[in-house]
Amino acid sequence: MFGTFAGILCILLVAGCASTPQYLKWKQLDAGTLMKSEAGRQAYNTVRFETYGPKAQQLFAYFLYKDGIEVDMGSGIPMKKLGKKTLAEVIADYSGVEKANMYTVGSELLVREVFRGDSVVGYTATDINIDVSIWDLTKGDGPPVLRLVYKDVREPDGLLRRPYRMN
Repeated sequence: MFGTFAGILCILLVAGCASTPQYLKWKQLDAGTLMKSEAGRQAYNTVRFETYGPKAQQLFAYFLYKDGIEVDMGSGIPMKKLGKKTLAEVIADYSGVEKANMYTVGSELLVREVFRGDSVVGYTATDINIDVSIWDLTKGDGPPVLRLVYKDVREPDGLLRRPYRMN
């Protein structure tokens, strides 16, 4: 795992970023509690991304972020911009995507609050089997530029590592 993140960091440095990328800290939240709060009822810019590769079932994750922030995943990673969504709408989208793909297993979404300095810049909502990290690539005083990096943490045979929801 460390090797993967170290490799990604090296790629980011070689890519010519003017400043050193900074890993953004996060705090896990209870989704139900967050949805009842003002922050949870607010609509944020939202992207959905998914794992890809040899596993039959792909996993989905979301990043909800504030206005004025640019988000990317690097080259080749599928990312769909969903417009402005609340956390409840993201959870509904996740359920719809699972049903559309005829997936019978999946986890409840884990919700994490992401910080840039002392300010919350957004929230991740991820399947339990995706490890998401967010890096700040902002150059100088320019607008915030964040890169999402993920790792599929299922076992090599494709089995989910942790308990999952059964419909």
